[in-house]
Amino acid sequence: MVDPKPVGPGLSLQYTLAVSLTQQLRTRSGTVYLSILAAGVVLAQYANYLGQGEPVFKGQSAAIVLFFMVFGLAFLFWLGVESRTKASGLLSGFLILMGVAWFAHLFLYRIQGDDFNYTALLYVPVLAMIWLKPPELREGWTAILAFAWTVAGVLVLTRVLEMLGVIAIKTQPQGVISFDEERYFLPLNDLLGIDGRWPGPFGHNGDTAMMGALLIVIAVAYWTWASWVFIAVGALTLLITSGRASIGATIAGIIVVVVFAKHGRIARIPPAVRVWGGLAVLIAGAVFMYTRSAGPTGRNDFWPAFLKLWESSPLVGIGTSGISVSGGITQQYGHAHNLYIDELARYGLLGFITQFGAIAFGVFIAFLAAKRGIAGPLAILTAYLVTGVTEPRNQWMSPSVTGMLLILAVVTAGSAMKSKRSETTTKTAHL
Repeated sequence: MVDPKPVGPGLSLQYTLAVSLTQQLRTRSGTVYLSILAAGVVLAQYANYLGQGEPVFKGQSAAIVLFFMVFGLAFLFWLGVESRTKASGLLSGFLILMGVAWFAHLFLYRIQGDDFNYTALLYVPVLAMIWLKPPELREGWTAILAFAWTVAGVLVLTRVLEMLGVIAIKTQPQGVISFDEERYFLPLNDLLGIDGRWPGPFGHNGDTAMMGALLIVIAVAYWTWASWVFIAVGALTLLITSGRASIGATIAGIIVVVVFAKHGRIARIPPAVRVWGGLAVLIAGAVFMYTRSAGPTGRNDFWPAFLKLWESSPLVGIGTSGISVSGGITQQYGHAHNLYIDELARYGLLGFITQFGAIAFGVFIAFLAAKRGIAGPLAILTAYLVTGVTEPRNQWMSPSVTGMLLILAVVTAGSAMKSKRSETTTKTAHL
């Protein structure tokens, strides 16, 4: 019989190291690869923020290089995960629809002449990894918690580095700062040395506020000792960004958890009271936020302007390249300050229907999971979709921070649907 091991001391050492590495990477759990992807996408964007998008390797930015490394590491751990039954049913349908939306956007990007970076090549492989080895309920929640820990760490680290003078707060036009200080409630910003609303590490105060909102919703949806950390960081972020839509999104997410609660003191309240009470709170909050001194902040002007751009090419939109030469207020702002109108203007009905059709299917899965007592994924999706009304945007070609969380939320909901113990394996807040 031939010995399969290599001969020679050097080769034997290499063989031993290779076997050792393989054994280290072998795991029955899908937690590790999902958590690496969840945390890695946040760190990649943060690298882009710190490096200001400057190329670091063969013309590529730190964000692109880092995410390829993250994907490679996640893939190694994914290979070591035990063989599983492929995703099926509703979860499989969602992943396929997200893939279809990606291909639709690839087509639209090409005909519009828009650019995208190389991480777009990893979007479908990430979906395929999840489809081939879908996570269990606890694995999905652990990845979401890894996401939350990374976001909280990035927010805190950024503010500390700014206070120490290691990095500068992102520059904002003086007119924007003056407007913010005159019309927004910012009780701590002067004390903290922040001019206007804090732009934070996610590019804009609206996007940073959204991350604070998502932290609070995750904390309430899956209650652990870490929830106090997430609530503290999230609340401070909302206070210094004063993101009105994000505050509303936080309330909406918590209402979802309350309405679908099946355990604890909240569950004793009649469902009808919870539903109508939640709607009343949400509507009152929306009216209060809208009627404050900041008003619509110009959205009553540029929302119609972007809708006119869409009307000029309703099926495929005009793309980012078209917006950049559109002239007037649309060229000045560059995006619609609305996730839905922006998608219509850029990529028309084709982009909108494929992408938001997939997301709507994901919301349906999350709703079914919420009816079984797992309301966290639906709360997360609700918060994200509410914030999209006024500010945060997402490009659907490359893995992104919000896009990854959206996928994780739906995947977790899908795993809850097949879990026989779904009502006992997830903890909810006892408010």
